[in-house]
Amino acid sequence: MKLKAKHVFLFLLAAGGVYMLSSFKAGIAKSEYSQVVLKNLLRHQTDSVIKSFEHLASLAVKDMKKEDSESLRLAFKDCRNLYKTIEGFIIHFFNEEAVALNSPDMVVPDEEDEITPMREPIGIQVLERYIFNDTTLDGKLKRSEEISRIISLLQQLPEFIQASEMPEHEFFNAVQLQLLNIFLIGVTNMETPFADNAFAEARAMLHYKLFLFNELYRSNPVWEGKLKSEFTQKLNLLSQYLMQMESQELPDYFTLYSQFYIPFSDVLNKSRFMLMKDPMLRPGAVNFTASSIFDPAAFNTNHFLPGRRSSNRANIAELGKQLFFDPALSLNNQRSCASCHQPEKAFTDGLPKSIAIDRSSTLTRNAPTLINSVLQRKLFHDGRAFTFENQASEVLNNPAEMHGDFTAVAFKLRKSDEYVKLFREAFRGEEDTLISNRTILAAIAEYERTLIGLNSRFDQSIRGHANLLSNDEIAGFNLFMGKADCASCHFLPLFGGTVPPNYFQTELEVLGVPANSDLNNPLPDPDSGRASTIPMPFYYRAFKTSTVRNVEHTAPYMHNGVFERLEDVMEFYNRGGGQGIGLDIPNQTLSSDSLHLTETEIAQIISFMKSLSDTAFLTSRPARLPSFPPGNELNSRVSGGEY
Repeated sequence: MKLKAKHVFLFLLAAGGVYMLSSFKAGIAKSEYSQVVLKNLLRHQTDSVIKSFEHLASLAVKDMKKEDSESLRLAFKDCRNLYKTIEGFIIHFFNEEAVALNSPDMVVPDEEDEITPMREPIGIQVLERYIFNDTTLDGKLKRSEEISRIISLLQQLPEFIQASEMPEHEFFNAVQLQLLNIFLIGVTNMETPFADNAFAEARAMLHYKLFLFNELYRSNPVWEGKLKSEFTQKLNLLSQYLMQMESQELPDYFTLYSQFYIPFSDVLNKSRFMLMKDPMLRPGAVNFTASSIFDPAAFNTNHFLPGRRSSNRANIAELGKQLFFDPALSLNNQRSCASCHQPEKAFTDGLPKSIAIDRSSTLTRNAPTLINSVLQRKLFHDGRAFTFENQASEVLNNPAEMHGDFTAVAFKLRKSDEYVKLFREAFRGEEDTLISNRTILAAIAEYERTLIGLNSRFDQSIRGHANLLSNDEIAGFNLFMGKADCASCHFLPLFGGTVPPNYFQTELEVLGVPANSDLNNPLPDPDSGRASTIPMPFYYRAFKTSTVRNVEHTAPYMHNGVFERLEDVMEFYNRGGGQGIGLDIPNQTLSSDSLHLTETEIAQIISFMKSLSDTAFLTSRPARLPSFPPGNELNSRVSGGEY
């Protein structure tokens, strides 16, 4: 492994010498950021990336008559390492080209509708499969075609770079977002399953970023003071540990994040404020004033499910809490939102499928937790809702759930003078202060936005604020990130399917979950999943990747509640999902290969997942519900509902 690392960094060092020389010759040595310098550096680095792929192309031609070529594979790793040095800027400034250069190796639809054609996979990840896992003549021909296509795309970039505006705040955005992309997705080897190159390319990215900072801020007194020393030291420590991880049989991700990634993330975020006169923070998902992505204040919730911009948000949320627990919103005055989302069970109900309003039947799916649901882009198991208001509206109007009618509910609540007063006070200063469909939904949605729990024992420990994890829990986290491959869908630090670093996309996976819990005699589940909303074969049996936070309290599991224990869930994954247990799931997105986890390893992963529990300050119920006039039967209603 050391030889491979040396091979990588000799290439980068040689490239770096060219840039430093050209920058000095140009006579551009300013104390302030210059996008002219940045664009020159990026164009030169892009030229090096192109040369590396041209070298790969020549080796591919020589390799046509061979069964295997180690030199070709090493050259491919060099290409990946060099590409990663500039990928953050390509993604940020030229996203369409970034997708064409390095998108996942899977067939996906361009848009989420039934008429959009499927897009065949292209780019560097596809090329890796051809080089490492397809030695057929057809595979060799396709890899040469793919290399040529990649080179053609790369050759357009210098012109794009030259014509683009790259102000300082966008430079920082690109750097900070790529750091998240590499350390929340890249280091899991999600992009390099055959080359196993994640740690080497993370190091390549880091060292090129150090080079850029040194060039861009060479004469800046703030940078040349203590900041450069701290930045360089923490980056080098992070890089050195990544090198160690290359030789670790079971990589220690917990140490990577807690001792090396978080300190470097902190100094990088701090650099933005120290080097820029105006940090100009982007209005995105991640709050770069936080020390790292593991900070409890790291996320801007309005990015995910936009809420109200009102000075009365606390009052509106408190009103929403009253409504959430009030069965007056249902047709029979006996069911509330809390019937299926009980705070003591992390806002689930402990049932495979929730009881319907008729008491005798069940709903079609398991009740998901509401904690941290504000940090998602899609709601419900099939992802069909995009706002809390839409979600609540569906539930309240569903004949099987609340069987409510908004006109009737609003009319009912207006009979309560106390409710009328609460609505008027909560929505004071807005056009609509009356009890209406809009204000009812707005209040419930605002309450749901307060249900955030990101201070579990795991969170406190990885931040270095406490030592609350056992050795088994830490081992479980390392397995979760590595051998068990959980983190390739349950992304850090939210451990759900909303994809970092921009958090626009939501993972929907076809796992092949059975209709029964007997994995030796499984039955296919009839639920069509997202295909019931978007009728495409691609989405048949596809469901949103749920968070594993608070799983200690949210049994039973999966969209249909089929598994009562986490051990059952892990065994299902360990055997390769639906295909692995013998079901015919042709569009399964989960690998059907066994994970080969031992009983001890499964127990460790479960113990880790239980360390993600945090329901503190979220489980209280209203002491009482608003009253109605004397003699009104609603005064005897039960907070939270009767069933």
